[in-house]
Amino acid sequence: MRAILVIALAFVLAPSSFAQGLPMGGSSTAISNPLGQSSAGMGVMNMRFPFIVGGSFGIGSGAGIGDGRSVGLCNIRPMIGAWMPGLAFLRLGYGFSSYEEKDDDKKDEVETSDFNVDLGVHLFSEFYVMGSYSRVSALSENGDIAWNEWSLGFGTFWSVFSRTMLTLDVGYHWVRDHYDPFISKDVSGGRFQMNIGFAVFVY
Repeated sequence: MRAILVIALAFVLAPSSFAQGLPMGGSSTAISNPLGQSSAGMGVMNMRFPFIVGGSFGIGSGAGIGDGRSVGLCNIRPMIGAWMPGLAFLRLGYGFSSYEEKDDDKKDEVETSDFNVDLGVHLFSEFYVMGSYSRVSALSENGDIAWNEWSLGFGTFWSVFSRTMLTLDVGYHWVRDHYDPFISKDVSGGRFQMNIGFAVFVY
């Protein structure tokens, strides 16, 4: 868990250090606002619509990941949505992952999927706060289960090409109470999760 927080802090502080070395000209606007007009012209054709496609993968530790005692891959999530850098964004994603549950000498493969809705608001520049809702399902030979998760966190982005952003989110997930037949007990609580992803603006 400490490793996740240290990595996240390093990523969050990186844009501020990078921004100090940028010239005061128009290039800094292009980095902070991928929807802005290019320096080549001011026509309507240079304006980009806020629709995005992208993806992310999440790493976390706590409830909702196996037995909850180790760091593991939470999901790999393709997503679509709308993003206005400097204002707000809405992302819809469908994630999936798998892990093994061990019971004595028996191993069970558990496949998980989740539908996720993220809503974020920019505080300043590239930094934002976000909340999300997830409906998670897990399938195994021992049974099928589903539960809800809510999260609150923060993040940042970097523009790497004219229409592409790299993103980093860190948040705390509240896992609603549910019975897990894979480990034969009720599960509730929370976990820290870090998501690293990308978004591409489409016309």
